[in-house]
Amino acid sequence: MMLSIFEGMTFVGVCGRVMIIAIFSIFFPLTAISYLRYLVPKKEKEYQKALDDLGIHTQKKVRDTYSLIRFILPIGFSFLICFFAIAYIVFADQFVSGMKDNVVLSGAAFGKDNTALMARSISVLTFAFLGSFIWSATNIIRRLIANDLSPSVYYSAGIRILLASITALVLSFMLGAKSNPEYLQLNASLAAIAFLTGMFPERVLQYLVKVFQRFINADQLTNNHLSLYRVQGISMQHKERLEEIGIDNAQNLASASITNLLIETPFKSRQLLDWIGQAKLVCFAGKDIDKLRSVGIRSVFDFFSPNKETAFFQDVCQQLNIEPTFLSNIYDQVMADQGIRTLYGFLNEGNRVNEEAP
Repeated sequence: MMLSIFEGMTFVGVCGRVMIIAIFSIFFPLTAISYLRYLVPKKEKEYQKALDDLGIHTQKKVRDTYSLIRFILPIGFSFLICFFAIAYIVFADQFVSGMKDNVVLSGAAFGKDNTALMARSISVLTFAFLGSFIWSATNIIRRLIANDLSPSVYYSAGIRILLASITALVLSFMLGAKSNPEYLQLNASLAAIAFLTGMFPERVLQYLVKVFQRFINADQLTNNHLSLYRVQGISMQHKERLEEIGIDNAQNLASASITNLLIETPFKSRQLLDWIGQAKLVCFAGKDIDKLRSVGIRSVFDFFSPNKETAFFQDVCQQLNIEPTFLSNIYDQVMADQGIRTLYGFLNEGNRVNEEAP
């Protein structure tokens, strides 16, 4: 099989293609090795300093999350996907030379002589792979510089390559063949469309969902009262980073462990405490969170301020035209929650340390 692939190729040509495969494939393992060897010790020092500033004592260690054993499967997953994808692309002319039909490359046209369609599909897959690989490589380098390279990044990279390739291929089938006047004619732009699909597969999927929305009910996350976007200060990048560790909404964030977040994310302790405080209030207030923010109540920690007394809440309820029991119930829940009191103590301790720092 291997001999038939290399048949008719020069030694220099084979070496050049093998080198291309090696360059793409070893990128993921090399970044992981660099991170574990040089940057994890720095993260350990930053984590310990954050715990000292907050006055937290715990047995959780950075090495429990960023150990070699936890990187092996994600790295192997992304490496194999990248290796086989780039190998197929580099040797595509050898693989498909005698092939007239293929269920993946031909789509709904399977069963006919689809040589031209398969050639176009391989081109689409190539540019989708390049787009997804470049995006993933850029993301990994950025995370490497920020000392935030978790094992899940490599799972995400592998999934992005698969998702982008399939999505671009499906989109190319939708656009149709050049000879078919019933479809939108964008063949000249297919390479660019496939590349952009590799960079932003989720956005292309959203487009496809809108096209076929009568068959699929789209999930309107931005309209969800518990969306992470309801927490002030959380951007799209922050949201994607939190979703990597299983925090998909405000309720997940409200119940998250501060020590786990310090280990598994690059965010500072005060920022995380503020987000958790906001998330808890979002869970309590629901769709009325904007009303509370309009009078300066943006997190559960604001209920501990000296001026938050009965008269204040009565004025707020009258001003916002809401039932007094609504705010009273939130206040009672906050005050009865020992976890919130503990987090408020951490926040005060962190503020005190920052004020005393030269």
